[in-house]
Amino acid sequence: MECIFKAKDHIEACWDSIEECSIEGSVQSQFIGAMLYVAFNHCDGIQTLAQKKNFASAYALVRPMLETSFRAMWLHSCATEEQIQSCMDNDKWKSAWDLVQEIEAKNGNTPILSGIWSDVRPVLHSYTHGGVQNAVRQLGFESSIMPNLPELEVFQLMQTVGLLSWMILAEMIDLSKNESQLEVFEKLGEGLSEWAFNKERHPTRTARLL
Repeated sequence: MECIFKAKDHIEACWDSIEECSIEGSVQSQFIGAMLYVAFNHCDGIQTLAQKKNFASAYALVRPMLETSFRAMWLHSCATEEQIQSCMDNDKWKSAWDLVQEIEAKNGNTPILSGIWSDVRPVLHSYTHGGVQNAVRQLGFESSIMPNLPELEVFQLMQTVGLLSWMILAEMIDLSKNESQLEVFEKLGEGLSEWAFNKERHPTRTARLL
């Protein structure tokens, strides 16, 4: 599907920009950078698996992608030094919903992240832990076992991967204070809007993200 390769090009361009974002300073700043890096790896992994039509493993990574992204963004935008250190020492976190609420309140963002989480939360445990939701997507036609995902679901998955990878890039640019990458970020946003969120091109594909 075209959207999978659009997501591939988008993620590769984000990778190139992220590699220009050196994180210096405190151990806490480097830890936040590492969390963002892990979240981006999950985005890349989902796209790569989807390209190979390994949707079973791709969907199993959706929850780690979302939760790691939310945690990294919260650490960067909302957490105090004491909270960051506590997470590093104890590996204990607020719920994903609480993190998203704080992120959106702090940044004044449109509630896109909370919308994604609300949409997919009921099925994430099943995707990740070998439940029914992932298995039924591998039931093909005439008793065959093969990926059987509607085109719309694949498109929504690539939308989500594209959006999160772009948002993670924004966090990395800000954390590294590398303003030279802002122009790249803006161009990638324009491209993302065109292939993933253009309502004229995709009138029936933008109601939900996943």
